[in-house]
Amino acid sequence: MATEEGRPAAAGGETAGDGGGLSKRGWKVSIFVLAMTSLVTAIDLTIISVALPTVEQDLNLSPSAGQWVVNAYLISFTVLLIPGGMFGDRLGQIRGLNVGLIIFTLGSVMCGVAGDEKLIIAGRAVQGLGAAILVPCIQALVTRVAPEGKKGAAFGVYAAVSAVGLAIGPLLGGALVELVGWRWIFYINPIILLPLLILVRTFLRAAGEGVSKDTKRLVTWEMLRRPSLRSGLWLIFFVRLPLIWIFIYAGIYFQSVLGFSPVQAGLAVLPGIVGIAIGGLTAGRLKDKIGWRAPTVAGFLGVTACLVLLGFAVSWESYVAILVPMFFLGIAVNLATTPVNVYALTDADERQRGMISGTMTVSAQAGNTLGSILLGAIANSLVLGGITATAGYSASQIYAEIQHPSDSTTLPQAALSAGQQAFADGMSTAAFIGAGIVFLALVLAWAFRMFRDPGAPPGTAEPAKPGPAAAEGVPKPASA
Repeated sequence: MATEEGRPAAAGGETAGDGGGLSKRGWKVSIFVLAMTSLVTAIDLTIISVALPTVEQDLNLSPSAGQWVVNAYLISFTVLLIPGGMFGDRLGQIRGLNVGLIIFTLGSVMCGVAGDEKLIIAGRAVQGLGAAILVPCIQALVTRVAPEGKKGAAFGVYAAVSAVGLAIGPLLGGALVELVGWRWIFYINPIILLPLLILVRTFLRAAGEGVSKDTKRLVTWEMLRRPSLRSGLWLIFFVRLPLIWIFIYAGIYFQSVLGFSPVQAGLAVLPGIVGIAIGGLTAGRLKDKIGWRAPTVAGFLGVTACLVLLGFAVSWESYVAILVPMFFLGIAVNLATTPVNVYALTDADERQRGMISGTMTVSAQAGNTLGSILLGAIANSLVLGGITATAGYSASQIYAEIQHPSDSTTLPQAALSAGQQAFADGMSTAAFIGAGIVFLALVLAWAFRMFRDPGAPPGTAEPAKPGPAAAEGVPKPASA
């Protein structure tokens, strides 16, 4: 007997909605394993931020090649997420998880042994492919193995761990660069991921593959008619737009403007890590208790306010002033993303959740990628414009040296100070622009009624209306 193709029925009639055929201990351990897998993929989005100056120097990379080390992962991840979700839906989410782990490990080894820009950029693209298979399979499994009434909390744990990965990346990268060398930011992945292959087989096998040959191959117009998916795609895209940019530029800012070492720069994001952990756990529970609308709106407003405060703080060049908005930004991001993610996934047909998850994550990563490119270009332009008047030196020379603080410099302190101030001012203006984009996205979402109740899912029978023939054999109430 099977509840769906490739999936065993649970003892005692337990179904996917009750924990995916797993025991109470089994589904909790499974959520932990899935969260740890997502942690590694999230770390690799930002771990390069504090290591990039050292990587560029060691491999003799140009600034543009260095940016491709960042963007190759983001672009590959974003473009291949929908095919990755389809792979999991059609061939099995656990199989997809295993394949993704192997590919991600291979890409990590390629980056670690790289001796030139071609191999490290190719390795980052392979990492992106592995992550594109992993992430939608992980998200579909989280919503499938968690019992009803616990799905929001389970997804909150997953989202918190993933978001902590974004924040912990610079900290881990800085420590590895100083202690053992930049190559270990990639070598550490196989050490973590290979044991996870064993844990996946041990604890998730009882949940079954969750495969369906009837799953639609692409997001259809019928699916997009559901407010849950349309709202999720819009909201996730815009709230994530400034996120990766903040982490990448913060790593450079802390070293170049405030004079932190790579380890200190990584430690500087700890307030964000704490906030992200609190926000992820809180957001999932809030969704289960009060729904998705209020936490999402509060999260958007919080992200907007925190970006404005960060804009002022970086221009003051004071880390103390950065602490509070970093902490609350971590909370706000998860409030804005976790409830709407759970809303979109649980509102979908279970057999399509891998593909829906891939589509939602495409939206998130597209926001990350566009934000990194757009806000990065704005900040770079503002910085170069701000230091072009420095007499005797080119703006590009000053900018190159403040981005590589470990290099010896031939520039006088006055020129470097002017460049550091211009960098802080450019980052400040870009943060204000990011805040404006997030707030405008919320206003437009409200104007276009993205927060309305979706009604019954497609194909769900309407509840019977009370009346004389509502149910045979049920006595009519006595007349007043």
